[in-house]
Amino acid sequence: MFKKYFLILILLTSLIFSGCGVDISTIDVPEASVVYDTNGRPIKGLAEENRISIGFEEIPESFKAAIIAVEDKNFYSHHGVDIGGIMRALLLNVKAGKITAGGSTITQQTAKTLFLSNERTLTRKIKELFYALELERSYSKDEILTMYCNTIYFGHGAYGLEVAARTFFNKNAQDLTVEEAALLAGLPNAPSLYDPYINPDQAKERQGIVLQRMVEEGYISKADKDTIFSRELSYQQADYVLGEAPYFIAMVRDYLSEKYGERMVYQGGMKIYTTLDLDMQKAANKAYQEGMQEREAEVQAALVAMDTTNGQIRALIGGRDFASSTYNRVFSERQPGSTFKPFMYSLAIEWGLTEAYMMKCEPVKFELPNGDTYEPTDYGDEKYHWQEFTLKEALMISDNVIAVQVNNLLGPEYVAKHAEKFGFKNIQPILSLPLGSKEVTPLDMAAAYSVFANQGIYSEPIYILKVVDKDGNILEENQTEQQQVISQENAYIITDMLKGVMEPGGTGANLQAAVGRTAAGKTGTTDDFNDAWFVGYTPQLCCAVWVGYDKGRNVNLVGSVAAGPIWAKFIGDASVSLPDIDFERPAKVNLVNVCLDTGLIASESCPRSIRMAFIEGTEPEEICYYHTSDLEWLLWDAETP
Repeated sequence: MFKKYFLILILLTSLIFSGCGVDISTIDVPEASVVYDTNGRPIKGLAEENRISIGFEEIPESFKAAIIAVEDKNFYSHHGVDIGGIMRALLLNVKAGKITAGGSTITQQTAKTLFLSNERTLTRKIKELFYALELERSYSKDEILTMYCNTIYFGHGAYGLEVAARTFFNKNAQDLTVEEAALLAGLPNAPSLYDPYINPDQAKERQGIVLQRMVEEGYISKADKDTIFSRELSYQQADYVLGEAPYFIAMVRDYLSEKYGERMVYQGGMKIYTTLDLDMQKAANKAYQEGMQEREAEVQAALVAMDTTNGQIRALIGGRDFASSTYNRVFSERQPGSTFKPFMYSLAIEWGLTEAYMMKCEPVKFELPNGDTYEPTDYGDEKYHWQEFTLKEALMISDNVIAVQVNNLLGPEYVAKHAEKFGFKNIQPILSLPLGSKEVTPLDMAAAYSVFANQGIYSEPIYILKVVDKDGNILEENQTEQQQVISQENAYIITDMLKGVMEPGGTGANLQAAVGRTAAGKTGTTDDFNDAWFVGYTPQLCCAVWVGYDKGRNVNLVGSVAAGPIWAKFIGDASVSLPDIDFERPAKVNLVNVCLDTGLIASESCPRSIRMAFIEGTEPEEICYYHTSDLEWLLWDAETP
């Protein structure tokens, strides 16, 4: 063993004094790719391991001092290799008769992490020395320390200081206290042995050693050490250990890896400009956590939000915990329940029906081609309402019987074809189609509802805007593909109907206060209670939320209770910086107050009325006769040309 270390020392001395080395320009130094949000801010989380890169300025001074004191006290004075450190390690190992100290500098450890394996061979050690010397020639001390802090392993799958801070203290690295920084600085030496979750006493003892080294190196006083060491540590893992948008980052990573290769993605220094908005993503994370905190662990949810004008994805959550399940449920096909009804009503409007058209909710039986019969019923204890409704109110209260009757009136084959205009594929023309028989993804629904918000224009979802290599060459640049699929008038009328869902009497009325602005949306619950949905939008932002189990169990919750609060909280918080505007009404659309009991123009005597939108010339022509007094009739006759 002595001969081995002596040989290394001779080789090292020769390298240093001869000035020879390997030109690091011939070495492919891994350079992390960076993903940016739509405002040019880095999105943390793209790495080969569970790692999040941070800048030198984000590393706390207390951690820099602690890690240098305990790992490499001469870091800022040596040139990559510490001769004195190697001599000390050599003497300790000879005295112990085994390897107890390594003598590796921070630069050597960084070189090993970046370029080499963990094998304990003389060849590997010599390579490590070469690479360490060349790192020192090519990078500043601050840059090397940053590389080290971003790649070192702390245990629990955490690579780098940022993930370690989130894993053990539920905070960002830059917010670590001195006692927390000292604890973390002690972990890389033996992550399993000093694991604070499993061996808290050993971890605390190791923290004391780090603090003592900080005293010896003049970073803190003895009194400071005693005070810091006496402070109690509280360990807690953050909800978003892997970054603010792990499912979104994984989606970006998978696309880029398939197109450019993993080496290019993880080590090629690419710059990826995306559509995500970090502020909206944080609003989504908060709404998701609040909405799911009382649900049992197996219940999952997905959220995806898009800019209504261009299809750019602004926020995305694919599941409850990326660390335990990387499956992105934004792409999971589920039955959408009644959230599918607006696409059928869009065809009804296109074919000449109006919001005021009335149908009765009562038992109805349909003969199916195979000889069976189909009898739709409504949700709840009462299967039928036994009364007539306008189409707007039928959608507001999510009446199933009327929806199936309208589908039958229009023809399921035509409804299916019309629905495909909104981006859906392979729609089967069946009577229960408006009740959500076709499985769709949350992303499908967000894109489809955006059509109503964006004056009838369908936008293909997009999440990567531009990819640039480390030399500044543009590898790809993407733009939204758009197509006018329904008229502006049709889109506005469906929006007006969906705004009714948020008004008193609508299935989403309980959500309006949380939204706090003009919005339209629809609840959805499948017959077996397997899936709960809410899909809705403002003029600027559309969001789809799904809640349920992955397989074989029903969540036993309706859309307005399970998915609605998440949607409403997100829309409210994510829209704070956006102007509170109404949807733009086309010139050929008029607004009329209509009696909900008769479908005619409402008078002051009508107990139930609501504003409805009509294409010019399709408005009701008569005042409500059922609730109108003789005096009102006289005034009406006098005013009518």
